[in-house]
Amino acid sequence: MTAENTLQWMMDFYPDLFPTRKHCLDHLFCVIGNGYEWVNGELVDNDEHSIRYKMIQNIEHAHGMCEDLWNENRKLHEKIQKINPKHKIPISLQFKWYPPNKMYSFLYDYPSDIKPDWLKILNECKELLVADGIEI
Repeated sequence: MTAENTLQWMMDFYPDLFPTRKHCLDHLFCVIGNGYEWVNGELVDNDEHSIRYKMIQNIEHAHGMCEDLWNENRKLHEKIQKINPKHKIPISLQFKWYPPNKMYSFLYDYPSDIKPDWLKILNECKELLVADGIEI
């Protein structure tokens, strides 16, 4: 499955776990023991849904159904928090990167034959980490 199709799959089947691309990238490249493995230059999940269902169209750029809403709600709660420092951002709108591990995270541990679309989203993940102040 292409990298973008995989991201879309995650957001479509598990929107509570993966409301945004960032959540998906974190899971794929930072989380250790995420259920994925490298096969022929692609990350492959052994999830039963992956066997049972098939993507019928290729996705150019994956986007969660509620991604924009999640981001807007997050920004709204951040504004409220500036006005009222006691305001707590709901857990469902909190995001924290899983700490990348240089020995085990797929962010570092990827094959030399990684497919270009997978390398592209891996680099996107690195850029997001750096933008959030995480050293890679």
